[in-house]
Amino acid sequence: MKQILLMIAVVAVVGCGQNDLGPAAEIEQASSDTGSADIVSSSETDVAQIKSEPTPAEKAAAENAAKKAAAIKKMADKAQAKAFTNTLGMKFVPVSETKVAFCIWETRVKDYAAYAAANAEVDASWKYFNGADAGGFKQADTHPVMNVSWNDAQAFCAWLTKKELAEGKIKPGQKYRLPTDAEWSVAVGLGKEVGDTPEAKDGGIKDVYPWRKEWPPAVGAGNYYKSLKVDNFEYTSPVGSFAANKLDLHDMGGNVWEWCEDWYGPAAKALRVLRGASWYGNDPDPLLSSYRFNFTPGYRGNVIGFRCVLVGGSGG
Repeated sequence: MKQILLMIAVVAVVGCGQNDLGPAAEIEQASSDTGSADIVSSSETDVAQIKSEPTPAEKAAAENAAKKAAAIKKMADKAQAKAFTNTLGMKFVPVSETKVAFCIWETRVKDYAAYAAANAEVDASWKYFNGADAGGFKQADTHPVMNVSWNDAQAFCAWLTKKELAEGKIKPGQKYRLPTDAEWSVAVGLGKEVGDTPEAKDGGIKDVYPWRKEWPPAVGAGNYYKSLKVDNFEYTSPVGSFAANKLDLHDMGGNVWEWCEDWYGPAAKALRVLRGASWYGNDPDPLLSSYRFNFTPGYRGNVIGFRCVLVGGSGG
């Protein structure tokens, strides 16, 4: 299974600009005949107007969607009011059974852009899918940054720690880093897992997903591949677009895979752990909360991003 997913991820990166990741829109311009327009009857115009009116079912669906969006926003606003907000506007909440505060969403394009602006040596691969001429797909500032390696994520956390210690935003002894595999499991709501390593725990708890236990996921479960028909985003979505889990964390499933601190197999020390699936996921196993993806620390892909944690509690 992992070999299949690896092929998918690599194809997704290598094939950007092709139809699977960078579809060229075919725009057809219909020519109009002004002479024929003059003889359209009023009854035909009335029929066209009637056809354009939404049906009662469509109106009800739109109202329900609006109510759900408002409820999600209300819950998010309530949770964020209690969160620690850092200098980049990243919000962190404590997660019980761990000693860290999790960022409530994945690291955004604008967060990483601030880091890149302050460090000229930062690899520019993260921009590859984030420009009008990128050949892939365009992202807004609030989308999760992607095409970043484990090494890139480590460097970001080190920079942010140094920056905020100097500015007095966090206290000595505090620092930003990636979550450990065990911390991520707590944050996603998994129960006790069997095994001593991420590799041993991989996929061990069946039929448990970030959204609960049913398959396929319900509409609004997260940002997954379009074949699942659970969201309206073709690629990545703005962070926080879907309801948070019980710990007030968004996108613990879907959008982008998230790097963790750990080696997948500590003895081999060759591959780093990723959790949470992405916008490209549609197969049941990789979407399990217990599933571990893995890549070399230097690998970058358009399904891969990261989430930060703050060690030592809330900031100053």
